[in-house]
Amino acid sequence: MKSNKFDRNENPDWEPDALVRVCFSSKDISVKNGYRPHYKVKDDYLTTTLHWFIDEGFAEPKRPTLAFVKFITPEAYPNCLEVGANIEILEGPRVVGHAEVQEIYNEQLRKNS
Repeated sequence: MKSNKFDRNENPDWEPDALVRVCFSSKDISVKNGYRPHYKVKDDYLTTTLHWFIDEGFAEPKRPTLAFVKFITPEAYPNCLEVGANIEILEGPRVVGHAEVQEIYNEQLRKNS
């Protein structure tokens, strides 16, 4: 079921794959809509993501923020997400925060029960 917060008039023209709550741990990271970090979706796999921060269009350090996320090439890592999962967010080799999965819209990414 899609979140009732997704409104085409206020959000980008792409379909999100998931809704996450992000929290950046670094003191020096403040990011805005369009942010493209890597997510560690499996122990041996990083993927690029695209973010749209719902409330204010940006995220600040140590402040949990809801974001819609688009995953690049999800067919390469199917069945890797579940609600409540905590995913590392990286910029290069540096972990800059975590994302907790709130909702999954792309069924290809949903972990099989």
